[in-house]
Amino acid sequence: MRKGILSTLLLMLVIGWSGCSSSDGGSTTAPTPTPVPPVQTLPASADVDVEILGAGAGTSGQGNAVAFLFEITERGGLGCNINFIRVDVFRATGEFEERQEIGAGEIIRQTGTHRLEANETRELTVLIGFRATVKSGRTLTVTIGMTDDRSNDQDWSETLIFN
Repeated sequence: MRKGILSTLLLMLVIGWSGCSSSDGGSTTAPTPTPVPPVQTLPASADVDVEILGAGAGTSGQGNAVAFLFEITERGGLGCNINFIRVDVFRATGEFEERQEIGAGEIIRQTGTHRLEANETRELTVLIGFRATVKSGRTLTVTIGMTDDRSNDQDWSETLIFN
């Protein structure tokens, strides 16, 4: 009787086992997982470097125009918009003389765009008009205001003596 019970259990085990096998007769394999792309995080803010490559003044019947050649580089991986370029002029004595500024619209008109993409380097030439004569020996403070793609406002500023 024991042999009968053992053979019945063995038969049930074989039948149960064959019901679990795949239809092709091979072993079952787990499906290949779909790879998940890595989450890309944007930097907290743009990292913008500005260098003044040159500056020169010209006189007209309406005052002076000062041309600036900038090299602007975004190194942080986040684009930004240039909102304004401002120049403060001080006499050799340190006394404030005049401030002029151009906004985003004028920057676009003069250069074609006020946008600096992530990791982009641009050369930018702009003209800024002054009522007073910008003479040699004057101190100029140049400020560039920007807003990056995370709405962070940034200012870059440099002071130079105009020759």
